[in-house]
Amino acid sequence: MLRALIASVFAVGLAASGCAEEPASVGEDAATGFYRPGATAPASADLSRGDVPRDEYGRPYTYEGLGAPLPEFSGETTDQTSFSSSLLEGRWTVIEVWGIWCHDSRRDATYAAALSRALAQDPDVDFMSIHTPHNADSTHRALRGYDSVSAWFDEKGWEFLTVVDEDASIREALKIRWTPTYLLVAPDLTVQGFRTGLADAGDDAVKTFVQDIALTRADWDTD
Repeated sequence: MLRALIASVFAVGLAASGCAEEPASVGEDAATGFYRPGATAPASADLSRGDVPRDEYGRPYTYEGLGAPLPEFSGETTDQTSFSSSLLEGRWTVIEVWGIWCHDSRRDATYAAALSRALAQDPDVDFMSIHTPHNADSTHRALRGYDSVSAWFDEKGWEFLTVVDEDASIREALKIRWTPTYLLVAPDLTVQGFRTGLADAGDDAVKTFVQDIALTRADWDTD
């Protein structure tokens, strides 16, 4: 059903929020990998925020919902088509949660576009995104000068299925601790993988992520 919908759709503390307006730090223990259920953080992880273990830049080493059902959400896409997370059932899906307001998301944009193109070659994996503000109090800054999310895509010259989270309610429901966040959702709607931005992981990040997805799918199918 998601493929059909895609066809119809396309026939102030930012650091505390999970985004920083400064150069990314990529040290030895940087949380720039792909994490599956059961993953553990290194002893150097920062636990001071009281939510999830993080690296020195603030990136999480894990996602609270790994291995659990994806929280239900619904909203409108960039062309005002209704969308429900129930449409994801029965297929593998990568969800990017991002925001134009976020420096890290803007740095990741070309990687996200490349990932969407790479996954388009696989008939069994879909890609979509959720554009979200930092929180309900910062919706007026979510677009960073753009008239709409569609205007951003028009400028960049690409587009993929995107749900617009107007008030951060989807972000809150999904317990997103970093922007951008990528979630790998299995056909049974459980979250089987998580990672933060691709830009900080090097030039082969998209290729490596696609390989991680393939390995996760293979292991899941044999369980």
